[in-house]
Amino acid sequence: MSRDSAKKGISRTLQLKPIKFSELKDGNTMTLTKLMAIFAGAYPTVGSRTDTTGITLATGETIPQLCTFFNNYQALDDNTCIFEIWSYEPGTIPQTLTPDPNMANAVTDNIISDSDEEEHDESEPKKEFIHIAHVLAFGQSAIIESTRSTGGVHNIQRYLNKMSRKTSLGRKGNFFFTDAVTKKLTEEIDRAGGAVGFTVGVTSVNDNNESALLGVLSNVRGYMPSSGLLTVDWRSKDKLPTQKVIDAYEEAQKQDEIESVIIHLSDGSSIRGLSKFKIKKTVEVDDIGGNNPDRGELLRKMVLYLEELCTLGPDNKRILDESGALADNDIFIPDSRRSKKRETDK
Repeated sequence: MSRDSAKKGISRTLQLKPIKFSELKDGNTMTLTKLMAIFAGAYPTVGSRTDTTGITLATGETIPQLCTFFNNYQALDDNTCIFEIWSYEPGTIPQTLTPDPNMANAVTDNIISDSDEEEHDESEPKKEFIHIAHVLAFGQSAIIESTRSTGGVHNIQRYLNKMSRKTSLGRKGNFFFTDAVTKKLTEEIDRAGGAVGFTVGVTSVNDNNESALLGVLSNVRGYMPSSGLLTVDWRSKDKLPTQKVIDAYEEAQKQDEIESVIIHLSDGSSIRGLSKFKIKKTVEVDDIGGNNPDRGELLRKMVLYLEELCTLGPDNKRILDESGALADNDIFIPDSRRSKKRETDK
């Protein structure tokens, strides 16, 4: 069988992440696309844009634990760009796979050929020495390929903010990825094709509480007493009744005992506590070897997803406007980010 005919599809989850840059006295028009253009001009080699984090010993010696750098940056237009975030653990990666710091871009050829040549027990998952997340930046948002290893979105945010400080951009280059806040549950559930799951987490339950939802949770908790978090998950092969889901969600929001609540949507998205809306989509792409997606195919599907988010739906609404901002939702701002606007531009 030829190599091409043996290709298998792999799933990749694409997350929409709105971006919030620091507010400055004179305004801040920075976007991730502009930021990446600055980085690309300032750091031409893999080595110059690699950040290494680790543990510092009492002797002052630092033991490196994670190396991160951006790779294959490409501007699509003034408002859009694509790039990859590579990360690896320097103490575990074979020397033959270590990216060459003098190259303009690292290549996946070595990763694929080395991983294919290694003897591997098919019953065991292959070890991924280098983790690659693809990013499509568009105005005030980004579509990010979800990765479970080496920090995911949080590591990407940490790395890019550190690169901003390295470039001496001050607060102008500071940002964080966030999610949408949905205003109308019914519209978001219908837009996603319905709800297929509902999850509630509770730490304690008052048996005298008049809430029907807490009554159910009290019975479950009484059967298996515990001082920890009890999580109850309803799942359905078909759609759950939308109004019943909304009623349960709104009731859960009013109960102090409930720590978390999640509505799982048919398209893979989810609505969480405080109506935080995680917008995402799962796509299938070819595996070109070593559990690496066909880059061209993945990027095409990311662009198609972006177009889908910018296109009016049956309700005559869209997720993103022409600037990449959320068209019909607010962005979620954590309490830790809700500081007063600074009066000076540092």
